[in-house]
Amino acid sequence: MKYKPPEVEEGQDTDDVASTSKRKREAEETPTVEEKSTDEAETQPPNKAAKPDEIPGLDDVDDDLAFLDDDGEFEEGDLDEDLSEEEEGNEPIQEVEQEERGGEDEEEEENEDTDNKDAGKSPGKSPSGEKLQKTIDKYGRGPLEGTAIEGKALTGSPDTILAMLFEAMLKSKPISHDLTDRTIHKLIDVGYHDIQKLGDATWEERAMVLKDGGYNRYREQGSTNLGALVEFVNEKYDGDLNNLIKKADYDRQKTKELVHEVKGLGDLGVELFFNNVQSVWPSIAPFIDSRSLQTAKDVGFGTDLDAIYTDLEKDSVRMCRLANALSAARLERRVGDLMAI
Repeated sequence: MKYKPPEVEEGQDTDDVASTSKRKREAEETPTVEEKSTDEAETQPPNKAAKPDEIPGLDDVDDDLAFLDDDGEFEEGDLDEDLSEEEEGNEPIQEVEQEERGGEDEEEEENEDTDNKDAGKSPGKSPSGEKLQKTIDKYGRGPLEGTAIEGKALTGSPDTILAMLFEAMLKSKPISHDLTDRTIHKLIDVGYHDIQKLGDATWEERAMVLKDGGYNRYREQGSTNLGALVEFVNEKYDGDLNNLIKKADYDRQKTKELVHEVKGLGDLGVELFFNNVQSVWPSIAPFIDSRSLQTAKDVGFGTDLDAIYTDLEKDSVRMCRLANALSAARLERRVGDLMAI
C-alpha cells in the first residue's frame, strides 16, 4: 500500500511563515523603537514648524537685527524692505516687531523730551558750572572791589576805567599783594582816578601817595608812569579810555596792542587789566590771565575759555570775578581749597 501524504491547503505554509517572520520582526523592532522614543524626545531639536510664540528669544528680534545693522551687513533702509518680503510667511514675527518698534518709538520720544528739557536748562546748572559759581562765591571779586568807587565800577565811566588801568600797572610789579591793595585804595581815596586831579598833582605828590600806601620800592618809577599815563589818555583818547576800545573796533587783539603803548605796562599788566575791564568791555571776554589760567587747569576747570564762559552763561562780570578768584586763590596759596570744592 502506497504512503499518501496528507493534503495541505494551498498557500497555508507561505502565510504562516510570513506571519511568523513578521511577528519576529515586530518583536525585534518594537523594543528599539520604544528605547529611542524617550531619548530622541530629549535630544531632538525644536520642530522647525513650531509656532512663532514658541520660539525662544523672539522678543529679542529687533536687538539681533540692530547688531546686524551695526556690523554693516545692511543699511537701515534695507531693514524694512527685507522684512516686508517675508511678511506673508511671518505675520506673527512682524507683529512682535511692530510692538517692539512701538516701544522704541515711545522711548525715543521720551529721550527727545528729556533732551529738550536739558537743552532748556541754564548752563550754570551743569556740574562744572556749579563748581565755577562756588569758586566765584568764595574767592571772586569784582573790579575795584573794596575801594571808594566800588559801587560805580561797573558803569564803565572814564574814571573807573582809568583806575582799573593804574591798578594793573601797580600789580604787575613784584611786590606783595597786600601792599598793592593798600596803595590802590590810597590812590583812589585822594581822587587820582579823576584824570584831571591826577594830572594836576606834582611828581612829588604822586610819589608821596605811593609811599603812604606802602609802595616804597617802586614809588619813583610809579610816579613817573602815572604822569605818563595822564599824557597818554589825554592826548590819544581825549581823557577817556573808552575811546581806545572804539578805536580798536572792539577787537581784543587790537585793543591789546593799543593798551601796550602805556608806559610801564608789560604783558602781565595788560592781562591784569583785561581781567577787570572785561566786566564793562564784554568784547574782551572771555579772558583769564595766563597765570590764573594755569590755576584753572590745575583745579579741573580746564583751559577752554569758551566752554567756561558758556558755563557762566556768557556773563562777562562773572567771568571777571572768576579770573580774580583764581588769581586770589593762587596768591593766597589756597588752590587746594578750590580743588576740594
